Amino acid sequence: MRRIIVCMVLSVGLSYVSQAQVQVSREPRHHKVFENAWVRILDVHIPPGDTSLWHKHSTPSVFLILSNTKTGSQVKIEPGKPSFADGNIWFEGFYDTPRIHRVWNADDHEFHVIDMELPHQIHKTIDPPLGGDAFHLLFDEKPVRGYRVSLTGKKDLHIGARKGAVVIVSVADGEDVKVYHSELRKRGDYVFVPAGSDLDLQNAGEGDAKLAVMELK
Repeated sequence: MRRIIVCMVLSVGLSYVSQAQVQVSREPRHHKVFENAWVRILDVHIPPGDTSLWHKHSTPSVFLILSNTKTGSQVKIEPGKPSFADGNIWFEGFYDTPRIHRVWNADDHEFHVIDMELPHQIHKTIDPPLGGDAFHLLFDEKPVRGYRVSLTGKKDLHIGARKGAVVIVSVADGEDVKVYHSELRKRGDYVFVPAGSDLDLQNAGEGDAKLAVMELK
């Protein structure tokens, strides 16, 4: 009888865990602002004192921390230890283990993150990495290659057409960058550039523009 009761309790507990967590794209503070076959962009805003729902990350993703905020995380499953420092940009594959957690904001200002999920599963060979003083290569993984970019004020940068689609995200406020018919003015602004399109960056501001550039494979 005791064994039956234990099994029932475990079953109810596992059922509760399954129901209590949501896929990250359905968590209310993770706002889905763009989606196509290549990328799903979640713009994450957690106000001061607020806590997200339990949610699961299981799709290869790029994370971009856009605020300097004191946060905490309660974890059920954790494939690794991410860093939430200001300006951090990193890739996680979640190939073997998902992350199931909830995050709270322990500060007096908003916690702001871009979670860029990469659902495309058939990857192709793209162009060699971008070079030059403006581009700092961060990672080169199976679905994506990522750079941090600093574009000098009043400077244009012509890259030309790339074999893979590109996502560009502004990671700082202040400068007005024009790229592929869009303007990036504040941190979190983004643009998706289809494969084969000319890639031109124009910094209309006086100071350096800070960007993240992701080449999708």
